[in-house]
Amino acid sequence: MDFLKHRYLFIIFSLVIIIGGITYGLITGYEYDIDFKGGTKIEVDLKENFDNNEIASIVSNITGQNPLVQKLSSGDSTVSITSDVMSEEQSQKVVDALKERYPNMDEPSTRNVQPSYGKELLESALLAVVVAIIIILLYITIRFKVLGFTAAVTATLSLLHDALFIIAIYGIFKLPINTSFVAVILTIIGYSINDTIIIYDRIRENNRKVVKATDEKDIINQSISQTMRRTVYTSLTTIIVILIVYIFALINHQQVLIEFSLPLTIGILVGTYSSIFIASSLWYMLDGVVAKISSNKKDKKKGSKNKKK
Repeated sequence: MDFLKHRYLFIIFSLVIIIGGITYGLITGYEYDIDFKGGTKIEVDLKENFDNNEIASIVSNITGQNPLVQKLSSGDSTVSITSDVMSEEQSQKVVDALKERYPNMDEPSTRNVQPSYGKELLESALLAVVVAIIIILLYITIRFKVLGFTAAVTATLSLLHDALFIIAIYGIFKLPINTSFVAVILTIIGYSINDTIIIYDRIRENNRKVVKATDEKDIINQSISQTMRRTVYTSLTTIIVILIVYIFALINHQQVLIEFSLPLTIGILVGTYSSIFIASSLWYMLDGVVAKISSNKKDKKKGSKNKKK
């Protein structure tokens, strides 16, 4: 199968999703959770089963906001209410309304998160992503000396592709950006580079086996074909497990798990797609450009030597 035949089509498709999704997210606004934009969080054990919509309605009638209400894993009766910053008077009214509806509830825990904390958290998250990419870049550069520095550059571009693709998905579907978002990005980067390394490693092995006259394009296509079954099987088994987690979270109203498992499922599909169709295509194209520049330099040197003679 010629995986490189439609390489420009795959790259254009990715660019459309990335540019379009991020632009749409910036224009309409990304959904930042309390961790990043600040807000008020109330946690309390109601001592009985509850309906998320009913509690959301209680808070909305008092504050005029649409809060995030979710069941915590600490118990079936423990609820977490997250909203934009409430005044002390509003938060007290919410607590009083909850006590009226759930008279046996425990004393609630109320905390306000300042926007400055969100800024620090965002900076730390970006730093973690940048450090991870730099370390991966150094590792690939050392590991793939046979393929050259272009392999490290294109593998890193592929990781950047995956991260931007997921950011675009968050912008399109208005998924909340919180600490789960950071975990999703780092997990996808780690998963994607694993697939890319396996394909690049096979290209390196095949480069050693074949004769010099063999077309580089054929070597890459052969390498992808040889690793395709392993890549698909690994991705399928991972996705099945994450989908089980997602279904469990839906049934039990575990919003944090939903916010983690759903984008992670999409991210694994994107990472598999980029390893097969983007990373190798970028390497093939960049390596061709570098080889052409190197050839032109050699021709110029030969020309200058002939002139001197």
